[in-house]
Amino acid sequence: MAEQKTPDTVVEPSFCGSYTESEPTCMMHHQRPKKMVSFEGSLTGRRFLGCPMQQDEGVNCGVVEWVDGPWPEILQRCLTRIWDMYHEQNLGRVNDKQAHEKEVAKLQKEIDFLSNNYSQLVEDVSNLFDYQDGKMSHDMDYTSQAINELAEKKKQLEDQAKIELSMEKLKLAKEQRCILQSQAEIIQNMRKAMKEVEGDRDLLKQEKKLEYLIADLLNAGHDSKAKLERIKAIMNE
Repeated sequence: MAEQKTPDTVVEPSFCGSYTESEPTCMMHHQRPKKMVSFEGSLTGRRFLGCPMQQDEGVNCGVVEWVDGPWPEILQRCLTRIWDMYHEQNLGRVNDKQAHEKEVAKLQKEIDFLSNNYSQLVEDVSNLFDYQDGKMSHDMDYTSQAINELAEKKKQLEDQAKIELSMEKLKLAKEQRCILQSQAEIIQNMRKAMKEVEGDRDLLKQEKKLEYLIADLLNAGHDSKAKLERIKAIMNE
């Protein structure tokens, strides 16, 4: 097997399990090679044999033996472009998530600030009650109203933060489903492209056979014509 970086793989029921027809080839683990399917860049869909320890324990032995040859250049460019688009979308989601986290942190900071003000105001009101001994009922009413307003605003901010967090969870779940669907579509399109390439290759083989058959018929025709010429010459003598 060749020594190179082992690509990421995808589960493929039609090509999996140990390759029992080969002796252990990994000098590090002495394991029989395992059937795997690449899921990385222009190598996506290519089957290969690799050390099973890289999947079971997450190690990268760099032992790879390709079962399929390189894809046509057009297909490789298409696969590379699809993966670039996939990574660009993921980067956009990460940026959106970071911006949302900053907004949530800002709201949390405001909530903490209001909580501190609320606690300080409660303490001030308590001290004021102790000092005034209930003689400034009008001011107390105003202070009580301010306390209620602060408590209401604090509650509104907390509710808003909870709603934002719930929406983010729903958004992330939806994006995860989209990613899984995109992966399934990539595999389906790749298989379709492989079948089209195999069909074109079979057609070229049939055309080549026809060329050989026509050449044989032409050669046979030339031989028959030469024989007729010799017979004609003998008759003329």
